[in-house]
Amino acid sequence: MDNNLEMKLRSKKDTGENAIKKQPLIDGFGFTSGYNFLRDTSKLENINLYLRSTLFEKLNLNMSALMVPYKLDQFGRPTKVYAWEGKGFSLGAINYGSISLSTSFKSKKRDETKEDKEDFSQIALSTDPMMMAEQQQLLEYMRRNPAEFVDFNVPWSINLSFSLNYNKQPKPDYSGFESTITSNISFNNSFSLTPKWNFSTNGYFDIKTSQLETFTMSISRDMHCWQMSINVTPVGLYRSFSFNINPKAGILQDLKVNRTRSFYSY
Repeated sequence: MDNNLEMKLRSKKDTGENAIKKQPLIDGFGFTSGYNFLRDTSKLENINLYLRSTLFEKLNLNMSALMVPYKLDQFGRPTKVYAWEGKGFSLGAINYGSISLSTSFKSKKRDETKEDKEDFSQIALSTDPMMMAEQQQLLEYMRRNPAEFVDFNVPWSINLSFSLNYNKQPKPDYSGFESTITSNISFNNSFSLTPKWNFSTNGYFDIKTSQLETFTMSISRDMHCWQMSINVTPVGLYRSFSFNINPKAGILQDLKVNRTRSFYSY
């Protein structure tokens, strides 16, 4: 079930056909779940709740939660009794939740006739768990290889995001469950040294530990039908250096030349 919420605004200066303007408030909110008639117990599946919106036409808001629709025992495991049955009415227990905010700024294109290069980092995550896992893998690959997704037609761009996550996980001695809260700030910036050279940085800052977990610097060179990139990751648990030359055409991506060195920091 998916919904959206809008309101209509009437302009005080315009009385014509365009006087009324639609203003989106919530781009989408709802839930996904299922009911398995063939199961002996736990026929009702977990409920995925979500909400997405755009604040001030610039700030992207995404919220999601996973709710268990059964009462939990002393160890935090679901029982056969629905959460709303008996005493202590409840819709369920939240085992996972997340809130993310992201925004981006970029300059005007050098050539307005060229199409924008698709920015996968700004795509809202799907509510389907299978699709969400694939999108997370794509975003992780982009974070590790930013130079492969440079748009040379945009002189500079800045992307910022904040994420807050809640998770209920088993204790080390399996005597029950404990709740953990993590938060982080991610950034991805790029600017052109010349129309053919681009320098970009991206990183991940853990607010709980107050440490810069990863930081990558990249230099890219546009060589007409080919693209060269150098990636250096000097900070973090996994540090690396890579040199890549690959054709721009997607059908020829397997022809790329890659040289990578990785280091593990204890």
